[in-house]
Amino acid sequence: MDKSKLSFLKEVIFLLVMVLVVDHYFFAGDRFWGIHPHPFFFIVLLVSVQYGAAEGLASALLATATLVIGNLPEQTFSHNIYDHIFHIWHQPVIWIVSSVLLGGFRDRYIEERKILQKKWNHSLRQVEIFSKACEVSDFERKRLETHVSGQSSFLLSLHQTALNIGAVGTEQVLDNILEITQRVTKSKKCSWYVLDNAILESNSQFGWEMDEPYSRMFNALSPLFEQVIRHKRILSITNHEDEIILDGQGMLAGPIIHPGTNKVYGMLKIEYMDFLSLNVQSVQTFKQLCEWLGTLLDSASTEKDGTMMIKANPNQELFSNNYFEQLSKFLTLHNYKGVFEGQSIILQPPPNSFLSEDLQQEIQISINETMRTLLREGTLFFEGKKSNSEFFVVIADISPERAKEISLGLMKSLIDQLSDKINFSEFSVSIKSVGEKSEPGPVIK
Repeated sequence: MDKSKLSFLKEVIFLLVMVLVVDHYFFAGDRFWGIHPHPFFFIVLLVSVQYGAAEGLASALLATATLVIGNLPEQTFSHNIYDHIFHIWHQPVIWIVSSVLLGGFRDRYIEERKILQKKWNHSLRQVEIFSKACEVSDFERKRLETHVSGQSSFLLSLHQTALNIGAVGTEQVLDNILEITQRVTKSKKCSWYVLDNAILESNSQFGWEMDEPYSRMFNALSPLFEQVIRHKRILSITNHEDEIILDGQGMLAGPIIHPGTNKVYGMLKIEYMDFLSLNVQSVQTFKQLCEWLGTLLDSASTEKDGTMMIKANPNQELFSNNYFEQLSKFLTLHNYKGVFEGQSIILQPPPNSFLSEDLQQEIQISINETMRTLLREGTLFFEGKKSNSEFFVVIADISPERAKEISLGLMKSLIDQLSDKINFSEFSVSIKSVGEKSEPGPVIK
């Protein structure tokens, strides 16, 4: 019995003393020997019901000792030894038995209450665990939504930008950079700097006021130039060291770099965006954006004799095969798989046939015009490499079944347009996924 349970003794002793005082001043002073039920019995019952069997038994023994010590009655001639023993001990025995029985009920109740309390505490812990699990799940859900939203925003902007660049002279590519940046990153203020003779000079800005404190030029001695251009690092104010290097010039900064050649064309910088939008995913998206812009600038810099590599024909929506290959490599490198996976439709003239250059050009123009009418607005399609006078078109993000439908429509349109110049019934048509080696398909009669 621990010390906390011994507190009942104070109550028992106090009640016994009170009963003895009352007996001494108001009754015969024989400790209520002849009264039934005895007042001590109520004390034992009270303690047993309140505390349990062990405490009740202890109170019964204490009450018995208080009753009999120095207060044993003398044996009379009418009582034999057994009657005399019964007369002395029958009440204490009742107290002891009652304390064990009633105390046992109380102990059972206490034990059941402890079991229920344990179950309740266990339930509370489970609720707390489930609550934390729900919070973690909700956090992961929001994180994944942000991740997917960021990727979707990037890809949609990428697709729209590819469609809107148009004839893309070098100047037009540069003019689109901040539009792309603002659309993808949702930034409020951004700028890009061109690298010229070891100097970063501001080319254009978005959202700047007249009195903005941002520098428009960084020389080779600048820490920002050192880290972004020489070390090709992405700087973010979420990193303390990067924040010191940025020195109030922005929240994000990175090199506009071609991922294949590592050639740096300049620096892209975001001066202001919602701080809640600045996270690991947004920094990764910003890095991919810098590399994507580097790819655009690298493509634009290959301009030769007024013809750009991005478009096969500036007046059509047909993109060149060179541009398709660069775009596919870039997106695959950054795990955007499947975005530009497509099908190629190959038109193969019969063996030993001769097609003049003028006729090949006329066929190619007809293919371009037909594809624009067969495909829905916004679909990307690319001119394939021509070899041995074959013609093929790569269409992004379509199924083989849809490619077959398009090939049938293409052949029908070519027959209608050029049947007086060439017999297309001898051409073979095959459909292959991009990257597979093409095999001649069945002849379309």
